[in-house]
Parts: sequence; C-alpha cells; structure tokens
Amino acid sequence: MNENYPIIVKTYNLTKWYIEKLSKLPKNHRFTIGEKIQNSLLELLLLLSDAIYSKDKREILNKANKEIERLRLLTRLLNDLHIISTDNHRFITNALNEIGQMAGGWSKMHV
Repeated sequence: MNENYPIIVKTYNLTKWYIEKLSKLPKNHRFTIGEKIQNSLLELLLLLSDAIYSKDKREILNKANKEIERLRLLTRLLNDLHIISTDNHRFITNALNEIGQMAGGWSKMHV
C-alpha cells in the first residue's frame, strides 16, 4: 500500500472494515446491496490507485467521486432498512466525506 497517499490508506482501511461488516449481513441483503457496496468500495480503491500513475487525474478522480456518491446512497439504504446501526452509518458517512474531500483537494491540485 502506498503510504505516501493518505487517501489510499483511508480508503483501504474503510474498505477492509466495511467488507467485514458486509459479510455479516442477512443473506437476502448480502448478495444484493452488500455485493454492490463491496464492488463499489473495490472500484473506488482501484480508481484512486490508478490516479497515482495517471496523467489525467481529474477524470479518474471524478469517477472516484461518483463511486463515493454511490456508496453514500447504498449506505443510507442499509441504515434506512435498519440493517446497520446509526453509529456504523455515521462512521461510514464521515469516512466517505473525508475521502471525498481528499479527492477534491487532489483534483484541484491538477487543474
């Protein structure tokens, strides 16, 4: 893992934590909402990794922001369905907001 990019570390840690939580979802949600969230988390992590080596970081970071928005929406759905606790929802939302701010700052550096 590239320790020079705090956004990668933060996203990796959230992905690891969230995937562990998703494995405990009821089966009917694990293979629908849970799988979509897991795929989105992995896509976000890979997009951010790709951005490190890309000349056009803005395009990749825009895609990353779309994944963050998808994750916010799906996480809210889990909360509204009472599948995750309010504390977990708050933790995930705060982490996604921080990652989004980091991506936005990174994107502005490459205008």
